[in-house]
Order: sequence, then C-alpha cells, then structure tokens
Amino acid sequence: MHPKNISEDGIALIKKFEGLHKVGKDGLIHSYRCPAGVWSISWGHTKGVRSGMKITVEEAEQFLRDDLADCGKVIKKHVHVPLSQGQYDALVSFVFNIGGGKNFLSSTLLKKLNKGLYDECPEQIMRWNKARVEGKLQPLRGLTRRRSAEAAIFSRDAQLPSDDGGPEMPQKPSASAPKPLAKSKTMAGVGIAGAATAMNEMAGQLQGLVAYADSLKLVFLLCAIAGIALAAYARVKDHSEGVH
Repeated sequence: MHPKNISEDGIALIKKFEGLHKVGKDGLIHSYRCPAGVWSISWGHTKGVRSGMKITVEEAEQFLRDDLADCGKVIKKHVHVPLSQGQYDALVSFVFNIGGGKNFLSSTLLKKLNKGLYDECPEQIMRWNKARVEGKLQPLRGLTRRRSAEAAIFSRDAQLPSDDGGPEMPQKPSASAPKPLAKSKTMAGVGIAGAATAMNEMAGQLQGLVAYADSLKLVFLLCAIAGIALAAYARVKDHSEGVH
C-alpha cells in the first residue's frame, strides 16, 4: 500500500532544503541553531544535538537515513490509504520537518488524506509555512518554498483530468463552411475591370471610325483601374467574411 522507502529524489529534496551547514576546515560538521532556534546538525537532525557538537560526513549521512526511516514508520502507521512514491516522498519530507508527533497526528492534512481526499492535501501542506521566530509565529520564506516543492511532488502522480472519461477536446476544430466565391464582391470587381479592359481594346480598333475614340479609351481605362481597385478591396473584405 505504501512504498518501502523514500526515493533518492526525495532524499535529495530534503538535503536541498535542510542544507549541510557548518562544515569546518577540519572536515567535520558542527552543530548550529536553525531559524526556529533549535540546535541541529547534519541535514536537520535535532535529536540529542547540543552546542559544540561535531560529527563526520558519514555520521551525518547515517543520521539522515535513520531520521527518514523514523518518519516512514509514522506514515505507515497513521496513513491508511494507498500512496504513490511521490506522495510518500512528500509526506516523509513534511513529517521530517514538522515532526511526527502532535503536529502531524492532529493535522487536517492527515484527516483529509485518510478520507481519500488526495486533491485537497497539497493545500493543507502549504498551510505549514510558519515557525516561531523570537517567540512569534510567522511565515518563513524557506518554509514556503519547501511546502511548495512538497505539494508539487505530492501532486506529481495525480490523475489528469483527461483520464477521467470526460468529454474529449477536438484535435482539429472545424470551421464554418466558406461562402462561394462566385457570390462574392471580389468577382464583381474583377468583372468590371475585365469588361472595361475589353471595351478599351474595342475603342482602339474603332479609332478611325468613331470621332471620340480617344476619349472613350480614357474612360474605359479609368473604369478598368477602378475595377481592379474594387477587386483588391473586395478580396480583403471577402476573406474576413470567410469567402475563399
């Protein structure tokens, strides 16, 4: 029902946010106070840590593995619904940070999770971004970033909306049927231009027979130009109206 262990990606996430602080020039890791004022060492290890404590990198790694195993035991004991690897990793990181005692056991997150309300859990994770600093409970930027990462990992294996059997989105939306070009304004303009051009040619052939042939040629030429302009304008308008 639950993964056996936290994944290497989950461990890397915890290491990133906890950080391996206070590595001395001697290669040993020194204890330090976290932003909440708790003495820590290794990657957020707090049990039995005191001021001036020093350990090796190998000891720090073992502290982390032991702490994560303890978090896993809490989750396996108190979470009664199946978990994916991503959900398990996110919860181990979460419990490692807030503790596996009253904070987690009385949380709304655990209640909703055990009801199978997986989609409401990321929001509950995000609520835990505060810590006491100088006696006051206030949001911490680092905790907000960590909660965001945990919420994202928890949601990573969630079912996508397209998997629930709902209506499918068409891959090729169909357009409305185009209007026939024969009925468009473009054809009217082309017709005017064509007729005027033909009449202009006829005026040239009647040069010797009609006294005003030159004047007619000028009129027909202007009509042809006007027809071409009308055709160009109408084509743009037809295209905008769906005429092809």
